[in-house]
Amino acid sequence: MNRVGKSCGFSLIELAVVLVIIGLLLGGGIAALSATNEQARRSDAERQLADIRQALYGYALSEGRLPCPDANDDPPDGREDLNADGDDCLQGAGALPWVALGVGRRDPWGNVFGYRVENGVDDPDDSSDSCNDPQNFADPTKSKQDPAFGLEDCADLKVDDGVGGGIVNSAAAIVVSYGPQGGQVWTEDGFVCPGAGSVPASGFSPEETDNCDDDQLFQAAEFRPAEADDGRFDDMVIWLATPILKARMVEAGTLPR
Repeated sequence: MNRVGKSCGFSLIELAVVLVIIGLLLGGGIAALSATNEQARRSDAERQLADIRQALYGYALSEGRLPCPDANDDPPDGREDLNADGDDCLQGAGALPWVALGVGRRDPWGNVFGYRVENGVDDPDDSSDSCNDPQNFADPTKSKQDPAFGLEDCADLKVDDGVGGGIVNSAAAIVVSYGPQGGQVWTEDGFVCPGAGSVPASGFSPEETDNCDDDQLFQAAEFRPAEADDGRFDDMVIWLATPILKARMVEAGTLPR
């Protein structure tokens, strides 16, 4: 006897199950690809930051000082900004002066690097800082034996680990990549620190706000994803420890022994 009306296709329930499985597989694959791409960017940023650290050391050995931040241009042009007399940095914080250092302009997320230099290095004419040697670092007649700062100068930029532990208390300079959130820091209005002086902005942890609020404390916490209980932390921070910087300058003859 012939069987009439028997269906050879899939039922709607079976199709729905298949679509759900495909969706889960695609979603997991996209998430994995996104995580892989983000890790690749962070690895690229680590290499860039290592190059920047070496460039800063090289600049100090050559010029007897660290470069001033690019602090007066919107968008940043990568050049140092000095005051009207040309004898001091216009500001202690701004964009990394990539032209002066000969390094790449942008981090892997398409934003410039933040840069902070300690007053004992960038502001030698500030008599209110007892660590400063009052010298005109922009004086073209200055010899390498009369540098912008001496062995007696101190540096007081500080880096913590994000959980209350100090990493370094005497950094001469700090460089920051703000990661995928850098577009919220380097905006069309210039440099903006979300949540500075108040409750941190949405998506910014207190440690991330610490890294753009123009004070002397920075955070180099462990990476945390956006869904972490204590908030995202994806900034990448490097610093120049003053004792190491001075030791290299002494060895190179830029600082007297």
